[in-house]
Amino acid sequence: MAEGALFDVAARIIEKTGDLAVQELGLLWGIKDEIVRLGERVSTIKAVLLDAEKKEQTNQVKEWLKRLSDAIYDADDLLDDISTEALRREVMISQNKKAKKVCIYFSKSNPHAYALKLAHEVKEMMERLDTIGRDRELFLLEERLEETHVRNRARETHSFVCAETVIGRENDKKAIIRILLDSNVEENVSILPIVGIGGLGKTTLAQLVFNDDEVKKHFDQKFWVCVSDDFEVRVIVQKIMECAKNEEPKNLELNTLVKELKKEIDGKRYLLILDDVWNGDREKWLCLKNLLISGGKGSRILVTTREERVARIVKTMQQPYFLKGLNEHESWLLFKQMAFENGQEPTNPNIKSIGMEIIEKCIGLPLAIRSIGSLLYFKNSENEWLSFKNNELLKVANILETLKLSYDHLPSYLKQCFAYCCLFPKDYKIHKPTLIKMWMAQGFIRSSSPNQCLEDIGNEYFMNLLSRSFFQDVEEDGKGNILQFKMHDLMHDLAKSIVASDRTTFYSKEEDIHEKTHHVSFDRIFLSSSKIPVSLYKAKRLRTFHLPSQSQYLYRILGKSACDAIVSSFKFIRLLDLHGTRIKKIPSSIGKLRHLRYLDLSNNSIKMLPNSITRLHNLQTLRLTKCNLIKELPKDINKLVNLRYLEMDGCWDLTHLPRGLGQLTKLRTLSQFVIRKNTYFSLRNNSGLKELYELNELRGTLMIRGLRHGKDAALESKDANIKEKPHLQGLALSWIEEDVDESNVRYDEESLVALLPHSPSSNLQQLRLIRYQGVKFPSAISSLSNLENLSLDECNKCQHLPPLDQFHSLKTLSLYKMKDLEYISERENNEEFSDSLFLQSLEILTIQDCPNLKGWWQRQRDSVEDFHNHSLLPSCPHLSNLGIWECPKLISLPLFPYLEKLNLGKCSLKPLEQTLTPKNLASIAATSTSSSSTLAASSFIPLSKLKSMSIRNMEETLPKELMCKLISLQDLRIENCCGPLPLSRHLTALQNLRVWGSKEFDLTNDGDEMEWHGLRSLRNLVFYNLPNLATLPVGIQHLTSLQTLCIENCPSLSAIPEWICNLTSLQTLQIWSCPILSKRCEREAGEDWSKIAHIPHLHMNW
Repeated sequence: MAEGALFDVAARIIEKTGDLAVQELGLLWGIKDEIVRLGERVSTIKAVLLDAEKKEQTNQVKEWLKRLSDAIYDADDLLDDISTEALRREVMISQNKKAKKVCIYFSKSNPHAYALKLAHEVKEMMERLDTIGRDRELFLLEERLEETHVRNRARETHSFVCAETVIGRENDKKAIIRILLDSNVEENVSILPIVGIGGLGKTTLAQLVFNDDEVKKHFDQKFWVCVSDDFEVRVIVQKIMECAKNEEPKNLELNTLVKELKKEIDGKRYLLILDDVWNGDREKWLCLKNLLISGGKGSRILVTTREERVARIVKTMQQPYFLKGLNEHESWLLFKQMAFENGQEPTNPNIKSIGMEIIEKCIGLPLAIRSIGSLLYFKNSENEWLSFKNNELLKVANILETLKLSYDHLPSYLKQCFAYCCLFPKDYKIHKPTLIKMWMAQGFIRSSSPNQCLEDIGNEYFMNLLSRSFFQDVEEDGKGNILQFKMHDLMHDLAKSIVASDRTTFYSKEEDIHEKTHHVSFDRIFLSSSKIPVSLYKAKRLRTFHLPSQSQYLYRILGKSACDAIVSSFKFIRLLDLHGTRIKKIPSSIGKLRHLRYLDLSNNSIKMLPNSITRLHNLQTLRLTKCNLIKELPKDINKLVNLRYLEMDGCWDLTHLPRGLGQLTKLRTLSQFVIRKNTYFSLRNNSGLKELYELNELRGTLMIRGLRHGKDAALESKDANIKEKPHLQGLALSWIEEDVDESNVRYDEESLVALLPHSPSSNLQQLRLIRYQGVKFPSAISSLSNLENLSLDECNKCQHLPPLDQFHSLKTLSLYKMKDLEYISERENNEEFSDSLFLQSLEILTIQDCPNLKGWWQRQRDSVEDFHNHSLLPSCPHLSNLGIWECPKLISLPLFPYLEKLNLGKCSLKPLEQTLTPKNLASIAATSTSSSSTLAASSFIPLSKLKSMSIRNMEETLPKELMCKLISLQDLRIENCCGPLPLSRHLTALQNLRVWGSKEFDLTNDGDEMEWHGLRSLRNLVFYNLPNLATLPVGIQHLTSLQTLCIENCPSLSAIPEWICNLTSLQTLQIWSCPILSKRCEREAGEDWSKIAHIPHLHMNW
């Protein structure tokens, strides 16, 4: 597939010919000697491969390598066919005697047919390789049995940590910010392009500007959109909306998307980054620009592009910003970071001199400097540096050749892994765990020891490539594990340049696919048209059919005939990706894809898989995520002996899993295990918990659904053997919905004991219990010392929670529908707490629909009147997100003075008042982590960090003594509440106020009109579904920063007030479903038109 990777493919063939099972099958068929000799032929050729690829390639050598490459890949397919047949024979024999009989007389194991065919193919392959091997003598090739690269030098950190340190761009950042913040620019929305060649750091510079504190304060909204090659207005608008709402748009029509965009930007001062723009079509650009010009004065669009032609099309300012390369000093600082331990100056002055000559060749390109610096990190002596400069660096003629030097120094097993990544589009966020599975499917990851885990080796490969700067922009999961990453455009170009054109294709245009193509990936053209080029079907040796899902917003409908054709055409395929193609049925011919290792059918409307799929004995990954119509899996699933990942998230219609699943002992991912309700009446085809007994390699999260209540269920729970699954990080246990009488609740408690890991090495971090009917929790739960997330749903008989203060790492606690729960803790709060800190790691607390919950601790007196008189309560020092709904009796919680987000609905305000009670200020002060003085700590205002608050369906009115403390509040939403609008002049940070759906809410009595004066930061005001609202509050006239006013479904509102002209910043007025008001505001003819005609953006309907 890639230059330099053939060495590793040859090694794979040699390994297969030496496999004991393959040789036993060869002995049975009478072709063992041929198989051994085939391995010897490949070994002989492999010895000269490295020399052939290193030599100055003449046309004759290139042609010889091409012939050899074809033969090696064909031999790899042939040996994989033989090893697969050996595996199939082992599986069939292990089933039962009947299966063995079938295997001998009716399968390809019959030596009178299939064996003779394979024997003939092996002999033909040996002759082919012999011919190619003899020709090598013409080129005087030398034998090199080992690659000369350096492998796995131990380091404490990787170079990607240094990638976050930007050198030499501070002045550029200041210059661009100065341009963006220039108040003398006439246009409301002005556009500045940054222009420079690839690898210069345009994106990095844009990121520095985007994240600058001064920029953050200046703009109301900020959006980041990576455009890359695909300049489609719809997609760009969708990405802007995704930034604005932090969620993907739901397949909206373009007209609807544009309306949503207008809501977000009209009248608001925004900053939009359009990164990596290639579009040279001026009409397309003008179409997008017209949608963006309604922003508030001072809005800016920053565009990064490699082409000056593009910059001339998009710019509105006088000149684009032309980015230059780093100067010599800056280049040396960056090179030094990458090439030397801890970025220290080399002690040998000659090495520094050589290094300065090398960076001169990098022409100030940060990416080239980083790549070559990473490469030289592994060279220690002056001779090595000199040899590199004289013999290799002189060959560099352009940027790609500079980068290719790093590629040439990779071991062959990393070369093919890197080159394979060209199947993803540019700027694509590649999911690292998925990529490793794809590498595994192609055989790129091989273990030299049975104790080595393929996934760990794959992770090592990834980190090696990352440390050499082939990958960048990593995203972590909060625990330091890398989830996603990107390839720089130049690295992507490099990957494309080094894969042979007839081996790997990212299909993006109407072009033919070469018949020798092994790997193909399709972009949006295929996704939107679903037209598969006819030339694809000529690629009979195809190994990869990949749909990278660059856009989540496009439908991809693959017809039945196309699906059947794909499955039936590529018998050597190893990776088949059909996710999100809306297929409803998988053809039974899929069972013939004996080489298949990775099958992605996720997000489809499949109801059932054909049983023939169980013939895929090599299958490692089966993805069925969000196949929400599938009801069962094939009954012979135990034949998938190499299955490692069975992903079924979102398959909620699954009624059970088949028997035999427990034989798949290589499983590492099992999303859910489903027990049929009538397990004991259908044991023949359905699995019980005993199927989990030996699946001790499971990782990630396991959900067990369909757990039953009662004595028999408690006994069966031990069969799951959870205690021997130390790698599980998440466990969700869901019992069936069933009434359990008091005499049987103890059996759920016994079940839970059996279903919890008890090993000291347990790494369980997430636990979710659904419909657990125990009255209490077993003490064993307290042994989960690494628990971070605890969720209890519909545990209706539970009266107390386990002692939560024993979970020192607990970050999230969620309680839902706990009908009998009165107190969270059994402890009585009738004396002073010795420690004012409580649940120090807790960040998120959610309590919903717990109608009888009264408090955290039981007190000697429970009356509401006495709650002010209780002893000091402890405080949760890191609780930042609190949600309480449908808990009318809840009057006492630990204090939460540092909240940043609060959601309340149908509950008492007493816990809120507790946090504000003067008596508790001492407790709050004690939790302060500030290094400032005790006086400063004690003066901290509770809830002064609160930024977002939502109040719904509340009968009580928010007290003014609360509102005056919310000095950081930015977003306030009030829905279906009673009483006057709770405003305060102290809400100086409030930017968004939404008042929704209330018949009782009193907006007519402004009370102290001055309360509105304090809302000097308010920019967006929404009144929605207020049927009794007859006039707008007079105090609104003082909101001089208000930019957007939305009034919807307020049928009683009869007129626009005269004072609306006082709202000097108002850019957008939206009036929907207000028939009286809309008529009065009718353009040119309405009675109130003159009052609003000056507002730039008006949106109205009846």
